[in-house]
Amino acid sequence: MYRSDAIDLDHIQDPRLVRLADYWQSKRDDRPIPYRAQIDPVDFPRLLPNVWLVQYDTAQDRFLYRLAGEEIRRVHPRIAFGRYIDEFLSPQALARIQPFYREVLALDGGAPAILHMRGFVYRMTEHGLSATGERLVLPLLDGEGDPRFIFGATLYRFDPIPREAPVGDPPVTRTFIPYA
Repeated sequence: MYRSDAIDLDHIQDPRLVRLADYWQSKRDDRPIPYRAQIDPVDFPRLLPNVWLVQYDTAQDRFLYRLAGEEIRRVHPRIAFGRYIDEFLSPQALARIQPFYREVLALDGGAPAILHMRGFVYRMTEHGLSATGERLVLPLLDGEGDPRFIFGATLYRFDPIPREAPVGDPPVTRTFIPYA
């Protein structure tokens, strides 16, 4: 059932991410956020290489990768099912990414959020590379109805001539979800 009170995500530019946002919204039914069990990656085969799924481990206060498409693993070859992000990201990358994940799930208070990033989506300064593109980060509920999963897709292209990424984070659009 597609909700008539759809969340405004008109700022998303890439048609594949627009379709993913529409898919996520169609799974919401009468809830603000869909359940993880409602999302089936085979429903969007063309985007599968670029999707990823992370689960928040409440006992360890860590983020665990559950799925990473081929293109995501190409950028982060050490990503594997069942690995925590602090096991393969540099401390600098972890310090940039983890606050976004916490915000999406509202782990530190507030409402869950959808994050949309455009511009430098990978800053691999340790490898002398940068990538521009677009990323969509969506919350999902666990079986008990708590936002504990992050479902995302990252579309990117590496710059032909490696260059330094600008100082600061890429432009991020935060769309907070009314969550009662």
